[in-house]
Amino acid sequence: MDSETVLYRISEGDEGAFRELFEKFFSGMLSYAVSLLKDQQLAEEVVEDVFVKLWENRKTARNIRKISFYLYRAVRYASIDAIKTHKRIKSLSFEELGEVFTFSYIPQVNSLINKENCDKISEAVNQLPAKCRLIFRLIKEEGMKYKEVAQLLGLSEKTIENQMNIAVKKLIEALKTDFPEFHLYFSSNKN
Repeated sequence: MDSETVLYRISEGDEGAFRELFEKFFSGMLSYAVSLLKDQQLAEEVVEDVFVKLWENRKTARNIRKISFYLYRAVRYASIDAIKTHKRIKSLSFEELGEVFTFSYIPQVNSLINKENCDKISEAVNQLPAKCRLIFRLIKEEGMKYKEVAQLLGLSEKTIENQMNIAVKKLIEALKTDFPEFHLYFSSNKN
């Protein structure tokens, strides 16, 4: 079901649609919050609060244009507020930001990619530097645009583009033995 339909159903008070949205985004948002806060329990509270506020303001849910961007941005701001409130973290660097923000590729039921290959891909993504891993996940798994990720992380679009290029190069290198077709595909497209 598309996001627009789910958001419309939520705005009408459909708890089932809200549960679908929660199940789809909770783990990714939690991982993002943990990477910001370095505290699992506080991160869970922050993410749950974001969902509670969404439900409390459900009548306006149909006005949300891009739900993944909206939710991750809400987690970012809620995390910043939690940091100010708890004064546990003085500054955040990208090296710290993505350490717990791991990637896990989960194929669709009828996907041609088997579990072993999914594990290899996930392992390669998790070997990326923290900033690359975070940006890669937001773009590839959450479907955000470069501009949205740049706004979310307070970076330029060019930085996001550069980080994605670094991620792709590192992934091609890491996966060239298991997936030689990727290396050949990207090599032939450079011309």
